[in-house]
Amino acid sequence: MKKELLLLIALLFISETNYSQVISMIGSTSPSGSWGVDTNMTTTDNITYTLNNATITTATDPATTGLKFRQGNDWLINWGSANFPSGTATQGGANIMTVAGTYDVTFNRINGTYTFIPSGFPSIGIWGPAVNSQLGYGAPDVDMVTTDGIIYTLSGFYFSSGNCYFRQNNDTVNVWGSTTFPTGTGMLNGPSLFVPGGEWFVTFNRNTGEYSFTYPSIGILGTALNGFLADDIDLTTTDGFGYSISNLSLTDGEVKFRKDNDWTTNWGSLGFPTGTGIQSGQNIPVTAGIYDITFDKSTGNYEFTNTLSNNENSISKLKIYPNPTDSIWNITHTTTIDSVQVFDVMGKAIQSFSPNASQFELDGSALSQGVYFVNIKSGTDFVVQKIIKN
Repeated sequence: MKKELLLLIALLFISETNYSQVISMIGSTSPSGSWGVDTNMTTTDNITYTLNNATITTATDPATTGLKFRQGNDWLINWGSANFPSGTATQGGANIMTVAGTYDVTFNRINGTYTFIPSGFPSIGIWGPAVNSQLGYGAPDVDMVTTDGIIYTLSGFYFSSGNCYFRQNNDTVNVWGSTTFPTGTGMLNGPSLFVPGGEWFVTFNRNTGEYSFTYPSIGILGTALNGFLADDIDLTTTDGFGYSISNLSLTDGEVKFRKDNDWTTNWGSLGFPTGTGIQSGQNIPVTAGIYDITFDKSTGNYEFTNTLSNNENSISKLKIYPNPTDSIWNITHTTTIDSVQVFDVMGKAIQSFSPNASQFELDGSALSQGVYFVNIKSGTDFVVQKIIKN
């Protein structure tokens, strides 16, 4: 009797594990057209869910239109993100702002990634141990995104060191491989491609087989440049972690950093000229000037350093001494110093003065030991200098 009871419990557990997760789409732009009616998706592994030939309408208001994924036809567990046609949905995230069309939809219940690929276009995925180190070629593809059925991209995915193929429609009939990295031309039924571990932005041309693996791009945009609807101005990198740009001209306004020209991953903070950007944080307020800018993708730390001009108000005419100091910094300039602001390393303003003179004593006796930044304005020019308190 005891053995039979244990067997029954085990069977119930297996049944619950295999069949309990129902994943659906719901919303005003979903196939049902309603926030009250789910459209269930299908799965073979209880992780990746699909719905083919789904008719989707256009979302117009982020507060009331769009769609979401949810589990068990219940709002207790639901996923959303404003991005379309692909993104990473989070628990209780924003409505997905869809564009009308007929799509093949995929959703990963574990990591929240989703794609809407126009129906009629073949899917292209990356398949193998490089995308699933545990199951290898026994795992499903990681689907790429396309808008034309020719160029496919994959953003924000972390690869394990290993081999992989590009393949079409999750079928080994059409697979592309090659031995060259980070760029090359895949050959049908060619050798598998080795990918070093890390985050890569991937492009693949289904017609030619050309592919590339590049570091994710980090761009800066905002009202201090050409607006938040304009193209990003990309920073450069040599390692995929530290990014920089030199002599970028900014006006008074706001900016943000974002990855791969998409709002899925973006950083902001109120700190200036230095700070730590947080995911989807507030816009960074900046002061007009010409800057060298650095950004660390792994920590979100950023720094705006004024590169200065060669006019009479340039740094060559301004002196700060002694630096480091135990208490007082002397600031002298050839023209009137209008304002002096002191910031901590997080970009928080902690002191502010209006000297209205060409000489000024900055009293740091109340400051703790460490590094600070001082923003000195004179007329229309200003400089940002690092100062150290012993």
